[in-house]
Amino acid sequence: MKTVRVICSIQEGSLGYNNIKQLEAVISSTYKAHFGADYRLVFAWLDLPYRQSYIAGKLSCASTVQLPVEDGMPADKRHPFMSEICAKWQHITGCSKNEIILVSPDMSEYERMHEAFDARVDEKVRKKTKLKMMLRLIVGYFKKGYLTTSTDL
Repeated sequence: MKTVRVICSIQEGSLGYNNIKQLEAVISSTYKAHFGADYRLVFAWLDLPYRQSYIAGKLSCASTVQLPVEDGMPADKRHPFMSEICAKWQHITGCSKNEIILVSPDMSEYERMHEAFDARVDEKVRKKTKLKMMLRLIVGYFKKGYLTTSTDL
């Protein structure tokens, strides 16, 4: 079974526990319906403090979802999947089509992006920083029932 890391950035307090668990279930089942049952999606929810998210210079409450797919996925498979995820997100959250930003890059590109992110942190403290982030996600899990942490931009 292949593990897919899904990162969802949302405005702090914008979604409750039930919506988040429903989104996790719906995104997982939609992913498997489109690409096969051999995937396990692991979600990390990043809460952005109010008034720290902007689009085109204006305050935004848009959510961003990073949901990678297999390398070389053709557009005629990728686009219907992305449209379905966005429609289901809108249905569950009540947001508009302009309040969900879905990014579905190739998995190898997604991994390169995360490696580049890691490289920004001084090598001397990189492991400590990653461990701290993981611990914050786990604490969020025990507090809220899902992997989550708050972040400042």
